[in-house]
Amino acid sequence: MPIGGAEDKGATCRILDTFVEICGKTSAHIVIIPSASSIPIDVAHFYQNIFYRLGVAEVSIIHVSDRQQANLETGLQPLQNATGVFITGGDQLRLISLIGGTRLGEILYQRSLNGMPIAGTSAGASIMSRHMIAFGRSGPQPSQRMVQMASGLGLTHSLIIDQHFSQRNRLGRLLTAVALNPGLIGVGIDENTALIIRPDDTLEVIGSGTVTVADSQGLTYNGIYAAKRHDTFQVQGIDIRVLREDDTLLSLKAV
Repeated sequence: MPIGGAEDKGATCRILDTFVEICGKTSAHIVIIPSASSIPIDVAHFYQNIFYRLGVAEVSIIHVSDRQQANLETGLQPLQNATGVFITGGDQLRLISLIGGTRLGEILYQRSLNGMPIAGTSAGASIMSRHMIAFGRSGPQPSQRMVQMASGLGLTHSLIIDQHFSQRNRLGRLLTAVALNPGLIGVGIDENTALIIRPDDTLEVIGSGTVTVADSQGLTYNGIYAAKRHDTFQVQGIDIRVLREDDTLLSLKAV
């Protein structure tokens, strides 16, 4: 469940409450991973209070400040009986540098594969992709060197996820990302908006914004190879759709 950031944390908490429902509501045990943040403990306690207010039975925190901690089984015990994991915002490159290729990263991948819900907001959304947007420039047009890619957790292999999408004018960097990874599907998620990726590969949008889908599976021309420095380039055959909360569920198989 990638979230575009700046989700409502007030009275309704629509997106977070939906995640709580998926995790088991009053019987849920949610683990918070705040390590992407520059103030991880404060952020973790903030979300911990929200989840308790929403009726969660148990909320644990796993914060790692170095890769050694991310490999220590003793510190990862809360994941054994967790019914869901929430990854906070911050810097996705920092986060993957801490947990990529570690025991923590492996457990998250395996638990997700076995059906445990994982939500992430902002940086926590980006890291879910196998091919992750590490950082990049804003703008409406794709251009060379507009985006830096890195390996993510690989919770989804077919999607490249971007966040704060409309608010930070990130269409160009999403198109550049899919041009660098032909055959994959880019999704740009607005703030206070989430994409629920269900086990049957259907996609559901919830929240006040939209999700922009850039499907490069039908790419007919990709001119990124010829662009120099920061030049724009031409792409043809990318199918772009904009989805809202009330739209029909979309299947990844049909994209």
